[in-house]
Amino acid sequence: MQIQGIISGRYIELLHEINLPEGLPVIVDIRQSESLSLEEKRRLADRLCGSWADDSSLNEIFTEIEQHRRDSRPREVNFDAAS
Repeated sequence: MQIQGIISGRYIELLHEINLPEGLPVIVDIRQSESLSLEEKRRLADRLCGSWADDSSLNEIFTEIEQHRRDSRPREVNFDAAS
């Protein structure tokens, strides 16, 4: 089975319902999704944040976020650090 999700801290929020019992141990193979278009990001935000569904400022917000990401250096991640 393959399903997309969003990482939030130590959790992964699945974008679709799955028919597996609560507490079932699973193995997760993490691969970064291809970059989403601005419209795809807006649809995703609409699904995850229903209160924003009719917010006309989302395009401006996402445009500003994308600009910030282009202008900023990526942060360094140390996978060997103690958790």
